[in-house]
Amino acid sequence: MRGARTRAFHIPLVALFIAMVGILELLPKPRAPWGMSIDFVAVPVLVAFFLLGTRYALAVSVGMLVILSFIGGGAYIGATMKFTATLPMFLMPAFLLYTPLFSSSKSPRAYAHLPKYLAAVALAIMVRCLAMIALNYYWAVPLFLDMPIEEAIETYFFGSIWGFVWFVSSMNIVQGIVDAAASWLIVFGSKLHERLPKLS
Repeated sequence: MRGARTRAFHIPLVALFIAMVGILELLPKPRAPWGMSIDFVAVPVLVAFFLLGTRYALAVSVGMLVILSFIGGGAYIGATMKFTATLPMFLMPAFLLYTPLFSSSKSPRAYAHLPKYLAAVALAIMVRCLAMIALNYYWAVPLFLDMPIEEAIETYFFGSIWGFVWFVSSMNIVQGIVDAAASWLIVFGSKLHERLPKLS
């Protein structure tokens, strides 16, 4: 009975987080001084991870994929890229909870301890960059620009594979830091995790 009540409480929260993804996608996006557009659509996914756990964060991320496929700027290509980039941001921290470093707690609320979270974020962003370099190289850039990757690198990435790697990595490092910092501040910086019951 308690499990049913818990799930009944989780489902509206997941729906709320997915709705927030849509709202955040429609809001004007700030731009970095070098022209990169920064968004906050993945923040509800990470907040769901901290408060509800990995399964529910995955549910919100799937909802994000569906919503961005319809209203996102890059249609299904952009939605798939955002979904793939977001997965490491909570799956890597979730994985670390089951290593000896985090053996005292399996709850995402262990990341209220900032040094632990910084270590998890560093690993998450590293995996994110590797995944996005591969996905951009083999799929997204050739499809989006409608040209072979070699021609795209020559035209848009300074004619160098390292220019391509640096461009993709720099964007994902900045966006990853934004996602990680904003979600941590919302949940732990504001002490939201203390005002809500333990949901995960």
